Amino acid sequence: MDLKPALKKLGQSKDFKKWRNEHKFTYFSYAFKIPQEMPNEWQFGFYDRKKDRITTFVISNEGIRIRPEEEIFKKEETEVSEIQVDKIKLTFENAIAKASEFQQKNFPKDKSIKTIAILQNIGKFGNVWNITYITEAFNTLNMKINASNGKIMEHNISSVFSFRKE
Repeated sequence: MDLKPALKKLGQSKDFKKWRNEHKFTYFSYAFKIPQEMPNEWQFGFYDRKKDRITTFVISNEGIRIRPEEEIFKKEETEVSEIQVDKIKLTFENAIAKASEFQQKNFPKDKSIKTIAILQNIGKFGNVWNITYITEAFNTLNMKINASNGKIMEHNISSVFSFRKE
């Protein structure tokens, strides 16, 4: 199921409508997917600016479940922006195809073994598919792809081992 049908399914859910009525000041801030592990599952986050907390809904073929509200993982000064769904023109599948094409052309030796995809609104980029490949060579290739036009806005590659602390 692609992003917009999954969002529609969530919006029509009785539990979501009830939750939304009680949380009027939240907004859609991210979508998350790991296709190799959960091909039919989306996680959608709704951010509450007043509380600086997030509530995540998990949408799958089995139904919809809500996770308890939790603290958000971000730097304190970072602004969590709302995703403008009407500006999302690039489907998840098309974003993955763009990322794959870019990887094959520019980093052919770094074949992906796991994909982490996050749709988010990042200040200087706007709505982006933030796609990270974990590769066979233990590198991470991150690409920020404009969710409206499919242009790769930024990319970087680094070793998984560079993340460890001394």
